[in-house]
Amino acid sequence: MKFSLHQFVKALVGLPADNHAAGTVNGPAIDRVGFEEALVAVNSGANGTGGTVDIKVQESDTTTSGDFTDVTGAAFTRITESNDNNVYVGRLNLVGRKRYLRVVAVVGTAACDIGVEVILRAAKELPVSQVNSVAFSV
Repeated sequence: MKFSLHQFVKALVGLPADNHAAGTVNGPAIDRVGFEEALVAVNSGANGTGGTVDIKVQESDTTTSGDFTDVTGAAFTRITESNDNNVYVGRLNLVGRKRYLRVVAVVGTAACDIGVEVILRAAKELPVSQVNSVAFSV
């Protein structure tokens, strides 16, 4: 049986795309059970004047907000006006990790356009079911 790419990976929202105000933005808890790797893709739009964005990945055994801790090494270089309007990708080995992941962005000084997707891959069972229907497959 031939599989399409969408049957091998699961795409999830790490942080909703938005013009995020200065402050901390916590993404939703992502259940990564059944997957061995994650790609975290940051889509950076325009930063406000002097705006900065620091993005990291956290993990937890529960979905409780206060239980999340930083994954060592799973942080992106600070996004500033000089390197915004770009795409950044990080890879996270999930073997031995806690069940839940979340993306956290700290926006400093001015609002910044940012969105993050988490692509879970290396599924233990195929085919993978998407959160929403596949929009097209040509």
